[in-house]
Amino acid sequence: ERAVGQIYMPSVNWFLMLACLALVVAFKESSGLAGAYGIAVTATMAITSVLYFEVLRLNWRWPLWKALPLLILFLAFDLSFLSANLLKIVDGGWITLSIALAILAVMVTWRDGRALLARHYGHMRMPLDVFLRDMEYYKPQRTSGTAVFMSISPEGVPHTLLHHFKHNEAMHERVILLSILAAETPSVAPEQRLTIQDLGQGFHRVVARYGFMETPRVPEIVELANAQGLALDVYATSFFLGRETLLTTGDSPMAPWRKKLFAFMSRNSWNATSFFNIPPGRVVELGNQVEL
Repeated sequence: ERAVGQIYMPSVNWFLMLACLALVVAFKESSGLAGAYGIAVTATMAITSVLYFEVLRLNWRWPLWKALPLLILFLAFDLSFLSANLLKIVDGGWITLSIALAILAVMVTWRDGRALLARHYGHMRMPLDVFLRDMEYYKPQRTSGTAVFMSISPEGVPHTLLHHFKHNEAMHERVILLSILAAETPSVAPEQRLTIQDLGQGFHRVVARYGFMETPRVPEIVELANAQGLALDVYATSFFLGRETLLTTGDSPMAPWRKKLFAFMSRNSWNATSFFNIPPGRVVELGNQVEL
């Protein structure tokens, strides 16, 4: 809880346990695991040396002439051990490499896919001042009640709000633009949890911050907002969320198989309604097709 960037994920821990048991059952004897274990350990040593070099350069601001000799020294030992163990690929080492490549493919595909979506919605995002000027000029019909539009970024107007206004040509009396941000610390102090900005014309921007050891919960955010005078009722508020349907027919440089993998992971990712503990009966999902 005091280390930056370290998290505990129970599901991942269970998966690792089951994977270890499966390897033990498959190889039956410890001698059979020697090849897989040797490559895993020596490759980890080499990767750790490279990461240490990055820490020296980026975090500790060491000059290149000072950090590079250390990297060369460590890699001279690490790579010699790794190259010696590469001879054991056919004796079980291929399992280590296969697992590593599979996990790497999943992680990099998810990262690149989310970056594609961020760029897609970034191009669609309208500056907030422009949107508010349009609201003041056109004066759309305002319906009773409060609407919360959730947004990844605390900048600009959420695409769900633009999508809603495009099709309904009406706006709620009160509109909350809610962004939930992840801090680089395990927890966030209560006094730093929530910031509220009155944008005028019935619009408010609410930014909630949570540490990586904390679970964001919308009912808790509503209670904190009430304490700051916003007067919200979670069971009398409509929450608008976006849901993408990913199409693999776009012209992005991502390989077709990676597009299909990312689309599969997105379809099976945790539902925002459940993750943020939003009352299901108060959620409105707006669909949007995105070509990767």
